[in-house]
Amino acid sequence: MKTYRNWALYTIGFIAVILLIWGYLNYYIDPLWNFSHANGYNKIQAGFDERQQKTNFITHNDFNKRSLLLGSSRATYFNQYDFEGLDVYNYSVSNMIIDEYDAYIEYAKKMKGEDFDYIIIGLDFYGTNKNVTFNEFQEPDFYIRKTEPIWYPFTSLLSFDTARYAWQNYRNSKNGAAQNFFYDRSNIKTLLPETDDEATRARIYATVDKYRKDLYSHYEYNQVQEKLRQIKTHNPDSEFIIFTTPVEQSLFELMREEGLYPYYLRWLRDIVEVFGSVQHFMYLNSVTSEAGNFYDASHIYPHVATVVIHKLINVEDPDVPEDFGMLINSDNIESALKKLSP
Repeated sequence: MKTYRNWALYTIGFIAVILLIWGYLNYYIDPLWNFSHANGYNKIQAGFDERQQKTNFITHNDFNKRSLLLGSSRATYFNQYDFEGLDVYNYSVSNMIIDEYDAYIEYAKKMKGEDFDYIIIGLDFYGTNKNVTFNEFQEPDFYIRKTEPIWYPFTSLLSFDTARYAWQNYRNSKNGAAQNFFYDRSNIKTLLPETDDEATRARIYATVDKYRKDLYSHYEYNQVQEKLRQIKTHNPDSEFIIFTTPVEQSLFELMREEGLYPYYLRWLRDIVEVFGSVQHFMYLNSVTSEAGNFYDASHIYPHVATVVIHKLINVEDPDVPEDFGMLINSDNIESALKKLSP
């Protein structure tokens, strides 16, 4: 009987040790961003579930940022530290659509405990299509409810998926990035530059083809003004900085070819109607006409995103072309739209 009892104790002890080692390694690498520590083996982080990871971070860490940036994957490459003096947290995630913004802002305010000084929003024209949905992502409440229990950071340490991503991050941090985009522990997302022009052109072509077949087919204009007004109404004490995201010229021209230009103009009118002004970058200019500024037809490189930021916050920067960035407001909207017309 004693032999069986000892065997059971040894077995339980062995399992406990394995779980402790497993949990500690997951904690040390922290692929779910529940903790804030940094080390040489978690310096490269895969953004495999940005909605959950960024929501985890603001829930389980000291979150007191003065400003919030939201947008799709296009805005994830904006370095939050380039917004000098604004103390920004970049809450942008892949394929974020306009219907999600309000819920994430409200949750970030809840975690902060007060309103933001500035709310910065990057708006994409493709998001005006009512028929654009991304079924692989859940509603904001799904990620919020998952992260809120106080025991979640610790129970997640025993997850197999956590271990899988922890191992991936460990290998990438030790050996160098295994893919061309990744995060660090400061929420900065890197996109390595392409040195092959032919590869860039191929990705641009593929993006345009996808938009033609999927995103711009069966187009129906969404109620953009109503959704934006809800955000503005819920944040009366915050100052808004609104901008449109630039796209490579062939994708802009596709929008016109598909007969969507009237909706493009309506989109800009709706933005200005709600917020009073928008810093507009989605038009033909010296930046959008240069394929080398883009990874594909819809994603600028981080160094170009820095130029956009400097334009937004009026930082003197000789790298900002004179024709890049157009402030459209209620006073000049008619003349601005005429200037944009083909």
